[in-house]
Amino acid sequence: MDFHQLKVFVEVARQKSFSRAAETIFLTQPTVSAHIKALENEVGTLLLDRSQRELQLTDAGKVLLRYARQLLAIKEEAIFATQEERRVIDGHLEIASSSVPGAYILPELMSSFLEKHPAVTFAVMLRDTRQVYENVREYSYDLGFVGEPALLDGLEQIQLLQDELVLIAAPGTRLSGERAVPEEAAEGWQSESPAQGKNEGGVAGSSSKFPSPLFEFDLNAGDNAAELLQLPFVMREPGSATRLVFENALEEYYGQNKTILQVIAYLESQEAIKEAVKTGLGVTVISRHAVKDELAAGLLKGYRLAGLELERSFYLIYHQNRILSPLSRAFLEHCADCFSGS
Repeated sequence: MDFHQLKVFVEVARQKSFSRAAETIFLTQPTVSAHIKALENEVGTLLLDRSQRELQLTDAGKVLLRYARQLLAIKEEAIFATQEERRVIDGHLEIASSSVPGAYILPELMSSFLEKHPAVTFAVMLRDTRQVYENVREYSYDLGFVGEPALLDGLEQIQLLQDELVLIAAPGTRLSGERAVPEEAAEGWQSESPAQGKNEGGVAGSSSKFPSPLFEFDLNAGDNAAELLQLPFVMREPGSATRLVFENALEEYYGQNKTILQVIAYLESQEAIKEAVKTGLGVTVISRHAVKDELAAGLLKGYRLAGLELERSFYLIYHQNRILSPLSRAFLEHCADCFSGS
């Protein structure tokens, strides 16, 4: 059993396919199969169930996968520790992220990082929040970005910036008792963009405000609380931090374990949800970061739901027991520095 065999095994377990794993690690399929067979011969049992359409780990395979990830992580840590004095900031960094920070926060962070370290390349793997937690805890990725604080043992986090969830509807929508929010109040709390964070000299940039107009829908007024539950909703999939924050706020306000919304569609993508709302299919609650351009352009109508607690924060998470590579450590420090004044 060697590190190369373990790396092949971990990739096969991730891809659930010999052929896809072979493409990812630039080996032929027969070579990948031979490595897995050698591992199975060494441990004396099957590691993969080949009877399914997609490869599945056997119980023994699940045990070995856990140790294989730990062994590969220790190997990386040994290499990275010896490189620390040189602070080698190059290479390829894969990051796990939930949809909102992955689409609307990370691109600007990566861009500003590349200005200082142009030899770096990135890959952002979009997952739901629960999967990001698991991926980082299982050493699949060094860093993760989520919209909820880490809930699993072994994870540490850095709070980056605040977010506000708003109800969005198609242009021309009118809810009972809605009122326009004055521009100053609509801007609300300030958020600092990565490009406006501290530079290497420690000079903080100015804070930016949302220019997007908002209306207010007060659940404590008239029959608004009942009206909200009758609106047709387009929702994210289970595991979404946005959905979890909204559902928790509803349960706290209505005093029920599960508030019944009129959900007419479930969509996995933020962009798909925005397009569905634009057509009038329904309404949704979404990060204000994700719709600031559409609100400003009048392509969507936004509401602040007075009475619900719909503010949250974005977090960078990492494993507390993992020695980060120079690249991962540099990017973590860059992110923390960008938002240190927000």
